[in-house]
Amino acid sequence: MTQPVLNYIGNFDATDSVVFTYVYLGSERSSANMLSIRENVGDSAPVYEQQQVIADKEHELPAGILQNGKAYLAKIKVKTGDNWSDWSGEIEFMCLDKPNIIFDTIDSSSFVYNDDVLMSALYTQAQGDTITNYQFKLYDQNHITINTYPVRVPATTATTRLSERVSNLIKGKLYYISLTVNTSHDINYTAEKQFTPQYIVPTISGVLQPLVVEDQGQVMMEMFLKQILGTPVKPFIPNRPTDSETYYTYYNNDYVVIPQDNPLMFTKLGMAKASDFIAKVWCMNILNGTFLDFAPELGNGIHIKFLKHDDYIVCEKSFGSLVSRTKSNIVEGLGLKEFYLYIKVKEFRIEMEIVLANS
Repeated sequence: MTQPVLNYIGNFDATDSVVFTYVYLGSERSSANMLSIRENVGDSAPVYEQQQVIADKEHELPAGILQNGKAYLAKIKVKTGDNWSDWSGEIEFMCLDKPNIIFDTIDSSSFVYNDDVLMSALYTQAQGDTITNYQFKLYDQNHITINTYPVRVPATTATTRLSERVSNLIKGKLYYISLTVNTSHDINYTAEKQFTPQYIVPTISGVLQPLVVEDQGQVMMEMFLKQILGTPVKPFIPNRPTDSETYYTYYNNDYVVIPQDNPLMFTKLGMAKASDFIAKVWCMNILNGTFLDFAPELGNGIHIKFLKHDDYIVCEKSFGSLVSRTKSNIVEGLGLKEFYLYIKVKEFRIEMEIVLANS
């Protein structure tokens, strides 16, 4: 009776079910097969030996039968009629845990904060299986391939840190990034993660624009504030319900008077992550004291206040009990004059410059 041949099978995770296939060229059709698996140590006894009645030339090994971290030998025999064939030759394989891949460039909210990102992933594997090569792929929101990056070999100085430069990302668009690794023990594994570029870079351009809504007794404040996806951000006036009468006074539908004890506030700006943005704020008749107040949430998070003095402005940045202060340039006789305040944030430093409007 013809002997079957068990096909090669790659190393796999024992927590997954796996299908073994074989070749049988006998004149009669096989009606069943028996798979036998033992540890690859001496004359070990089988840890799995089961018959499956199936005409197809395959045998499915259920999940959880074997143990990861061990090497095994497998053989198979087939049944035709009432007779069993001889065992096939044994093939060797290993059971290894699936690799674990963490895309650490993508934060817990699935955001990245630039249009050009060095996509980085951290690789680990329980049995210490090393990577021979890897490859990143970028997909759009429909899982259509945008870019297939070259196959790369890990750097000898960082064998578990895998990276690829991903450029020309569009803000607000959903992407998928995949990473396929091939290991020294012939494991081919792919991990995938979705992400969205969000560019947390608040910018203010133009002037503070008041719009009087006379029939409601309110003033609409527009700062031309742009943030991430164009997410609506509006001035928040503390201690004033949105449906109440305005706490501010205005003159000739052009100027809004912001009292010293009730500064204009903007919330939820993502200031902790913002970097290298410029704000240009047009000001006039500014009394000494706080006149701008930026905070991610009222009373919480990193708090940034701007306080005017006779001839300069101080930015006060606080988080809990920690407070840092930055001083602008000095403008003699600033007083209540009309001026532009330029604000630049570079990493965690805030720089300011006062420029008189008529200079």
